[in-house]
Amino acid sequence: MATFSPTLLIEAGCRIFEAVGADAPNARRVAEALVDANLAGHDSHGVIRIPQYVDAVRLGEVLPNARPSVLRDGGASALVDGGWGFGQVTALYATDLAIARARVHGVAAVGGVRCNHIGRVGEYGERAARWGVVGFVVAGGFGGRAARAAPFGGREGFLGTNPLSFGIPTADDDPLLVDFATTAVAAGKIQVARAKGTPLPPDSILDREGNPTTSAEDYYAGGVMLPFGAHKGFALAMVVEMLGRAFTGSDTFAEAERGGEVYGRSGMLVLGLKADLFRAAEDFTRDVSATRARVRAISPAAGFTEVLTPGDPEVRARRTNGQRGISVEDATVNAIAQVARELGVTVDLTATGS
Repeated sequence: MATFSPTLLIEAGCRIFEAVGADAPNARRVAEALVDANLAGHDSHGVIRIPQYVDAVRLGEVLPNARPSVLRDGGASALVDGGWGFGQVTALYATDLAIARARVHGVAAVGGVRCNHIGRVGEYGERAARWGVVGFVVAGGFGGRAARAAPFGGREGFLGTNPLSFGIPTADDDPLLVDFATTAVAAGKIQVARAKGTPLPPDSILDREGNPTTSAEDYYAGGVMLPFGAHKGFALAMVVEMLGRAFTGSDTFAEAERGGEVYGRSGMLVLGLKADLFRAAEDFTRDVSATRARVRAISPAAGFTEVLTPGDPEVRARRTNGQRGISVEDATVNAIAQVARELGVTVDLTATGS
């Protein structure tokens, strides 16, 4: 494992995405989003995704220069078409639209279709919160032909990881942030475990025969992910699916084909609530911060040194990684370097430490 400066990784990502056909703004948006995920401690949605995204462009699943546009405008609501571009580009556009409209109307709902993988959903909830808007973001319809999450009690894939996030403004500017997949372990974390050669948590995946396993290789050999919390996680995954896919109608927009095969039904939904909808924003955010402070002050249980609240791990990770640099597994560095060679571009992957 080696350590790299965030700037170096962003520039490497930009060069690679531009080489595969993205214009400079799209390339930078995606590269910055991936590196920000690393900074926040979510390596599963970081630069490990660069080779995957390049493959998606090569397969025609991602159109690298696509720009999102509004398909339907309802004032406080809107439906955005991502045009099968990079998901981070579409999701940022949809989130900013929801923020702007929530600040005008008090509430806003913005759906997105033809999104592709949108990256770390926590980025969008956090962004809303920093603009004084409570943000709720879900991403559904990402199962499709490659569905790899089984329902509770099942052994066959049907759903995607169906993530969700909440971002809630606070008085101290560090949002209360909830961000998780509804599977016991996110697909990207399986990818990270594979790169590290480490086992997965028990009860997180099944092998292709339907047997519990902790081997990441078993997942890639035809296994499936399981929902977290048994039936509770599965129920939440179904809610995300219904809001992200069925509610937005992303199936309707899944007609773009490559080689005669529909390749995705991806959809997302951003709900925004202006912080002063029911009371003064200052009173609301002060209440959130005070409540969080009281929770943090609770005596830790055996085996713990402190009580953390949602969003604390990301703030700490960003502070640490911003100071020391981002640690990247050797397998990931090699994969990024290989993609660069294939594209005929030179990228600087000079480590600052190990």
